[in-house]
Amino acid sequence: MASLPSSKRLQARWRQANHQQRRQIVVSAALDLLRRHGLKAVTMRRVAHRLGIGAMTLYTYIRGQDELRQAMIREGFNMLAQGCRSASTLGSDQGWRGGARYYIQFALTYPSLYDLMFRTPLSTSDADQQIMRDGVQPLLDRVREQMVLQGTTGPDLEQKVHRAAGRFWVALHGLASLQAANRLEALDMSADELLDELLHSVSPT
Repeated sequence: MASLPSSKRLQARWRQANHQQRRQIVVSAALDLLRRHGLKAVTMRRVAHRLGIGAMTLYTYIRGQDELRQAMIREGFNMLAQGCRSASTLGSDQGWRGGARYYIQFALTYPSLYDLMFRTPLSTSDADQQIMRDGVQPLLDRVREQMVLQGTTGPDLEQKVHRAAGRFWVALHGLASLQAANRLEALDMSADELLDELLHSVSPT
């Protein structure tokens, strides 16, 4: 599981970075604040302080609080997609288990970021809705790839892909949320046992 850089490391990177790299550093600093102190702590002023720059300088790279929130969500989806790909066990007898376990571990390791991505209400703006579409796309692509490999074709392929990915995502989110909230002990089953049961029922392929 990747770790977020410290304030000193971010400041050192900032001094050597170009414009595009500095925008990414701003997002990393915001994510570090989110991890340490929660969403309310992530303000433009506090991010600037963490980087050792003036607040007005920050607006050169991020236009405001809403854009910062959107950038954090996008980066969260990037982290999640990369981790799921690296942990994937597709093509083995483990099937979807590797990526599924990583998804749950991501929720446990970055609870504030997970909340921002999946529990904080989004607006109906085109930008917010596009973030979610882009965030879900890697799962849809992987489900489609596996279905095609197994011979699923036809005009209703996309409908099947969306339904299978949806069932899988909803089930994983439920398990991750319950485990994060320490609600699984009542079932007298381990999280891994529950995941195995879940995968038996809702694996996309």
